[in-house]
Amino acid sequence: MIGAKELLKYSTNIRVLYAEDDVKLREDTFRLLSTFFRDISVAENGKRALEMHKQGDFEIIISDYIMPEMDGMELARSIKKTNPEQIFIILSAHDEKQYVDELRKAGVDDFIFKPLNIQQFIQVIHKACVQAAEKKA
Repeated sequence: MIGAKELLKYSTNIRVLYAEDDVKLREDTFRLLSTFFRDISVAENGKRALEMHKQGDFEIIISDYIMPEMDGMELARSIKKTNPEQIFIILSAHDEKQYVDELRKAGVDDFIFKPLNIQQFIQVIHKACVQAAEKKA
């Protein structure tokens, strides 16, 4: 099982875009992400995240699924159209198979389910960071 120390080997030089509309959850998750990443940009909804993506070069995008103006699935589809290799992770309280299948079809690479389980979080983020590091190499 991957631990926090192993994750830190890969995460510190990765640029992350994080989209979440819920203020409290956004602050809490940002603090957790800050444990592993130095460069995190935050968007309050999917529409803003898409704008930020167009202006920046992010190795990993982490997005809530249900947001105003543009949800995580629509955000993933929009980004994957122009950048199919973009690593995209959805944070969601939903885990029904049909829902996960729809998100996979939209290009989502992985999922972190709410409420956050720190071990699942570390595993998913570690996998994404390794993938991002391999792309950089």
